[in-house]
Amino acid sequence: MPNRSLRVLTCSLLLALALPAAAAQRAVLDYRQENSERPPTVPAQTRATLASAIPGHAKDVAVLSRVRGSFSQAGISEDLYLVADKAPVAAQPFAPGSAQLLVTIQDGRTSVWKLPAELRYQRIAGTVDADRDGRGELLLEAAFYNMGQSAVSVDLVALGADGAVSIRQSLKDVVTDSCDNPIGKREKRASTIALGNDGKLVAKPYRQRCG
Repeated sequence: MPNRSLRVLTCSLLLALALPAAAAQRAVLDYRQENSERPPTVPAQTRATLASAIPGHAKDVAVLSRVRGSFSQAGISEDLYLVADKAPVAAQPFAPGSAQLLVTIQDGRTSVWKLPAELRYQRIAGTVDADRDGRGELLLEAAFYNMGQSAVSVDLVALGADGAVSIRQSLKDVVTDSCDNPIGKREKRASTIALGNDGKLVAKPYRQRCG
C-alpha cells in the first residue's frame, strides 16, 4: 500500500509539472486543416492607393493577402497588405522580379516596408504578438513545388524603422508532401504551430494520408 500511494503521488506531481508547460503554448496555426483562403478582393480605390504608395508609382499591384491590427505602432488599427508586382509561383520560389512589399493603410495614410528581394511569400498566414509589445508580427508563408514534392515554410516577420523588416524566426517544412513523387517515398506531414511564453514558435509535425 505505501508503494502504491507513492506511485500515485509521483504521477500526480509529474502531471502537475506538465500542465503548466502545455498551457504555456498557444496554438496559432494548424496545417492539418485544408487552407481555402484566396487573395482578397480589394476595391479599385484601395488598389490605386496601394499602387501609388509603391516606389516608381506602379500602375497596378497583385494583392496577395490582407490583415487588420496594430503592426507599425501599438494601439492603432490599420490594414496591412502583402503586395507584389505579380503573384508568386510555388515552382519558382526564387523567381526574379521586384521585391514584395508590406503596405499599411491607416486613416488614408500609407507606409511601405520592403521584404528581402530573394524571398517570395504566398500569403499572411496569421499574426501574433510574440514579444508582447502591443504590435503584431506577421506569419508569412512561402511554398515550394518541384517534381511531385512540395514544402511550406513560415517566417515570423516584424515591421521595423525606416521601412525595414526583421525576420525573427523561420520554420522550415511545416508541410512536406511527396505524395505525387514519381520516384521514391510518398508521404505527407503537416504541422501545428504554437507560440510559447518565451515568444518562440514551436512546430509539431503529424503524419498525414496521401490522397
